[in-house]
Amino acid sequence: MDRLRLITTFLSVAESANFSQAALRLRVSPQAVSAQISQLEAWLGVRLFNRTTRRVGLTEEGRMFFARCKGGLQLIEQGEIELRDRLDEAVGSVRLVTSMSLGQTLVASLVARFCEQHPRIQVEMLTQNPWPDVVDLGADVGVVGGALPNSSLIARKAGVFRHVLCASPDYLRRQGLPDSPQALHEHRCIGLRHPRTNRIWPWTFQSGGHLLTLEPTLAMVTHDPAVQRQLVLQGAGIAQVAGYFARPHLESGTLVEVPIGYVGPPIDVHVFMPQRSHVPKKSRLLCDFLFEGLKAQMR
Repeated sequence: MDRLRLITTFLSVAESANFSQAALRLRVSPQAVSAQISQLEAWLGVRLFNRTTRRVGLTEEGRMFFARCKGGLQLIEQGEIELRDRLDEAVGSVRLVTSMSLGQTLVASLVARFCEQHPRIQVEMLTQNPWPDVVDLGADVGVVGGALPNSSLIARKAGVFRHVLCASPDYLRRQGLPDSPQALHEHRCIGLRHPRTNRIWPWTFQSGGHLLTLEPTLAMVTHDPAVQRQLVLQGAGIAQVAGYFARPHLESGTLVEVPIGYVGPPIDVHVFMPQRSHVPKKSRLLCDFLFEGLKAQMR
């Protein structure tokens, strides 16, 4: 039984004191209105209207029920208005999820700028490895590198990055600079296990238009890009580090690119939202801001 529909019909009849006028307002037949009132009266076990051939009037029980239902419906309508207003107002909290490396290097600075521009929006930023279930987590917005975690997400590609084969100057002074991909077998290599697929990233090289995928002997493996980068900075070996993650250290000279034809596969970066009928303005604002910011940073 659709009780709310029956109560809405009851209120319309009580306000118009006429079944036919109520039927016009509700865009149904007078017979349907009469049947709904009879169904409501049967459910409540009381008579709500005194009916004559000339007029329809509320019984004492009907007047009491009308007062209660009218107030309740007004509260429901007020709730709908407040929700719609909230969708149109940039206020409230937004849950953002991203990987640790993207979060630390690119996303955090953008979130800081966003919050300065929108002080009434609170961003809860979750950085996780391995990648969480964004639906179960209740994420409103996300940034991910690589394949999307869920095909139902609404996603926009903000840019592409590649991995850079690099080492610290100290390591290269001690161990020498490899002169070919095959020479990596004589070096300490640090592998990265993909936090979502659990596979080790392939090391791909290009030579004369041909691609070569190499699986060097790994001295160390980690699933955390931040740990991998720190190991390389400490002179522990050679690794393929995400370009955006290595860039500041390459520019400062604390890391050096190993020039032996390494070309990591392109990896897409997407900004996404769960698929919903009504997306709050606060989520749309953050999603658009991150998309434009990442697109500019990765251009």
